[in-house]
Amino acid sequence: MNKTYCPVCMEEVEYTIEEREIENFKGYAVNVKEEVPVCSKCNEEIFVESIENENLKRLYEKYRIMAGIVTPEEIKNFRSKHDISQREMVAILDWGKMTINRYEKGAVPNASHNDILKWIINNEELFLEKAEQAYERNRITEKTYNKILGKAGDAITSLIQKTMISTLTSAPNIFNGFKKFDYQKLIHLIGYLASNVDLYKTNLNKYLFYIDFEHFRRHVQSVTGLPYMRYKYGPVIKDFRYEQILFLADETFEVVETEENCNSITKIISKNNFDLSMFEYSELSAINDVIEQFKQKNCSEISLLSHQEKAWKEKRDKEMIPYDYAEDLKVSFV
Repeated sequence: MNKTYCPVCMEEVEYTIEEREIENFKGYAVNVKEEVPVCSKCNEEIFVESIENENLKRLYEKYRIMAGIVTPEEIKNFRSKHDISQREMVAILDWGKMTINRYEKGAVPNASHNDILKWIINNEELFLEKAEQAYERNRITEKTYNKILGKAGDAITSLIQKTMISTLTSAPNIFNGFKKFDYQKLIHLIGYLASNVDLYKTNLNKYLFYIDFEHFRRHVQSVTGLPYMRYKYGPVIKDFRYEQILFLADETFEVVETEENCNSITKIISKNNFDLSMFEYSELSAINDVIEQFKQKNCSEISLLSHQEKAWKEKRDKEMIPYDYAEDLKVSFV
């Protein structure tokens, strides 16, 4: 016979097991078997931790199924699929730091958390949106964000492309240089730039900014239709969308991680199969003039030049830059 302490008898006693049934739990007819230890001496119910844990396990398993509650295994498998830690996952969801740890140990999520977990597990698009928001708000690192994108797969890559294009596309206005965003033209422009200069993630934004704004200064229209915002290192594509552009890459260029002067950097390598026929003569003229001006300058030098621009000095971080600042460009491309 098993023994445990009985608070009524105040001593170690033998106990028997009575089987009962829990009919209802939180509004659900669970009908789960429960084992109840009973003191063989006083016939009072007593607590045995191991038995109670098994009772709760059976109860919660049945309740999870009936109520559609996400399981610890589903959460663990989801994290494993995307190669993210518990800490990274709570950062993406903006929850308390031990929340996922508790749920993976068997705690039942509240209704709101359960809905969110089920949504992101069954909807890759929603998870990527959450990850993107977390990256933009500095809750996760660039390395974590890129890792998540890298695990997304071909179907999600297509989705990212469509979402990115949709976000950057609007009716012609002063913030896109009176031109609808042209994704294909941008991709071929990046391939062409990379074939002529040492192109990195750190100077790509500046090349694109100056090309678009210089062409706008000459012809009142941008080349790519990209909107730009002010950032501490210089003008960048709206909402840091260059991250998605580089992640998607294309047949015209590839992105490689390399080291220079003991620093890890992201370099853009041309595949030399860009199509210049899609560019007008005026566009190629502006593109080549910017290349000629900057090709002997390093990333820091180009960044410093962008900091002299009126658009950078007068705007706050993440504030959109209207193209009428093109009239005040400090760098001369003539």
